[in-house]
Amino acid sequence: MTPPSLQTCALADLLEQRREVIIDRWTRRMRAEELVGAQVSTPTLRNRLPEFLAEVAAALRREPPGTPCAGDVAREHGRQRYRVGFDLRTLVIEYDILREVLFDTIEESGLPLRIADVRAMCAAFAAGIAEAVDQYSRDREGDLQAAAAERERASEFERQLIAIVSHDLRSPLAAILIAAEAVVRRGAPDDKTARLLLRVQTGAQRATRLINDLLDYTHERKSGRIPVRPQDVSLRLLVREAIDEAATMFPERIIEYACDDPVQARVDPDRIAQVLSNLLTNALKFSPTSTVVRVTTRVNVDADAVVIEVHNWGPPIPADRRVSLFEPFQGDPTLQARASLGLGLHISRQIVLAHGGTIEVCSTAEDGTTFTCTLPRQPHAVTIPVPA
Repeated sequence: MTPPSLQTCALADLLEQRREVIIDRWTRRMRAEELVGAQVSTPTLRNRLPEFLAEVAAALRREPPGTPCAGDVAREHGRQRYRVGFDLRTLVIEYDILREVLFDTIEESGLPLRIADVRAMCAAFAAGIAEAVDQYSRDREGDLQAAAAERERASEFERQLIAIVSHDLRSPLAAILIAAEAVVRRGAPDDKTARLLLRVQTGAQRATRLINDLLDYTHERKSGRIPVRPQDVSLRLLVREAIDEAATMFPERIIEYACDDPVQARVDPDRIAQVLSNLLTNALKFSPTSTVVRVTTRVNVDADAVVIEVHNWGPPIPADRRVSLFEPFQGDPTLQARASLGLGLHISRQIVLAHGGTIEVCSTAEDGTTFTCTLPRQPHAVTIPVPA
């Protein structure tokens, strides 16, 4: 084997002697580039690169010159870059910048640079980049697999939770409601018992709605939308039924309904009843008991749509809350004692979107709060993005 030439050994000596100068210049170049992940402390940025330069010098002295080093330094560097948030592009670019600074330093020194030495240094850099990228990719893949396994565990827990909620909780609640309704039909022996039965019914209905909201939200998270089955229905009848149901929960309240003409629409009656129930319950909860809640239905002929408005005289909703009002788990913090998950308005919006419609809110101190649902009379297929 041919030993390294005197020129090659002089080049290796230069790299060792000027190592700190090279790294300092490289550090300034890295800062100037503003690369993704490179905004770290100087010791973190330098990491194992001084040792890598020492390995390049050692590679020049090997027989034959340029024989690749073991690669431990480059692998550890790739691992560190992944952990501190570098992207893969930045990892490759930093080696390129180091190589440019290295050649600039050699040129300034006046040392003659042979093609063989250039090849040897480029081979050392190529090996270092390959090892660093390989380790970076392995660590990232390992984290991705771990995250996928964690998601699978969470999904399995979710499936088990749905099974528990849908069977172990809904069935007893249904039995409670049936029993309470049977006693009411027979006639309560006295007013006190009748009031207690009403409380039982109201509590069971509220718990059932919470469970249904949770199941709907879970389904939406998994599939990206809430399923609807449109059919031709009388909106007037649908609203009347929703008002009657709300009146049993809030017997002390007055709910007015304005509908000039019979309104026919092609909607999923159960889902729109769910929207009406959520909007009415909110309106009754958040408005003074002495005020009237008003529901209006009308036809927007120009848009070939039906419009449902639910109005109350509660305190105006602050502008900062209106921004996130239809997001999940945004219930009023002052109503925790009422067992609200903060899913009702979110589920309502998803149901309306699934019909190809819109839902909006307008709230002022002068005019009160109005939720407006606009639904096409003949819904078309829609695509709803999966929540992040």
